[in-house]
Amino acid sequence: MIALLLLVAQTAVGDTLRVRRVDSIPDAADSARIGPPSLVIRTGQGLASIWLLRFRDTVQIFAAIPDTTYYWGDDFVISLDLGSDRGAGPEHDDFQWYFRRMVDSSVIYRGRNGRWEPPRADPDWRLGAERSGAGWTVAAGSSGTGWWVRLRLEPGWLDGAEGHRPAIAFRIYDDGPAGWFAWPEPRRGAQATSVERTPSAWVPLAP
Repeated sequence: MIALLLLVAQTAVGDTLRVRRVDSIPDAADSARIGPPSLVIRTGQGLASIWLLRFRDTVQIFAAIPDTTYYWGDDFVISLDLGSDRGAGPEHDDFQWYFRRMVDSSVIYRGRNGRWEPPRADPDWRLGAERSGAGWTVAAGSSGTGWWVRLRLEPGWLDGAEGHRPAIAFRIYDDGPAGWFAWPEPRRGAQATSVERTPSAWVPLAP
């Protein structure tokens, strides 16, 4: 365990998170071959591992989440600021992939006026059978021991803007035992869900 955390510390250096270049992407079920995770999030059922990898011309975010208590609404949330501000609340350059364990029920948000807004401002919008959008593709799977999500992004998502690097945050919800878990960790006394609403708290990505 100590060795794993040391490897993670080397990947998340200082105030940035490095996207590691790789020569191949193993099958999602074989996460051990991907190498050390970029970061880990401690949940009520163990350590969830998250990798940020650049393979050829794409960036892939892969999460393996230990969770033996299946619930369709368990979720894995990726919040990304494209790089132009990192303000106090979500704005037009902020995007959020809100993946649920039942992927059809996932929602893709964009920031607007300090809040997250679903496509077409429709609160009932859900991903349904689709698994891709403008410049991104998702795959996911579930078993008796946990579940995984892989988000593939075209390189433009991480180009940055106005001289600033993009920044990222993650959040997990586990229904049993119920709990929310975020990276980076929230301010003392704040809830884990506060992180995804606060782009200024997200961590920049190193090129």
